[in-house]
Amino acid sequence: MVLSSPTNTALEKAFSALWQRQQTISHNIANEDTPGYKAKRLEFESLLKNEISNINRGDFSRRESVSRIEGVKAREYELENLTGRADGNNVVLDNEYIELARTQIQYNAIQQRINGYYTNLKYVISGGR
Repeated sequence: MVLSSPTNTALEKAFSALWQRQQTISHNIANEDTPGYKAKRLEFESLLKNEISNINRGDFSRRESVSRIEGVKAREYELENLTGRADGNNVVLDNEYIELARTQIQYNAIQQRINGYYTNLKYVISGGR
């Protein structure tokens, strides 16, 4: 990003992770009939929140804060606590569609926030015109 800030970097990381989450959920749905397949989830909100808390507690420069946020990586894991079918598959389509809808809402909200940032930046650069 041209004007990197911790907030904008966090938004971009969240935007990217939500796209990854959509891919993970789509993969789960595609494997609903695959014997032995275990549904997966993508964790990143708690990881990002933890890093932001660490930054807020520390004395980091803007550049260091941006770098620390850029270093946050989403973590994919298998859902083990779901009751599986006899074939070992534990994908529950209703759960996947709910997660997909939730992820899409979050994705759209962050996209609007990022677009708003660039709209404001364009307004400032153009001298308020």
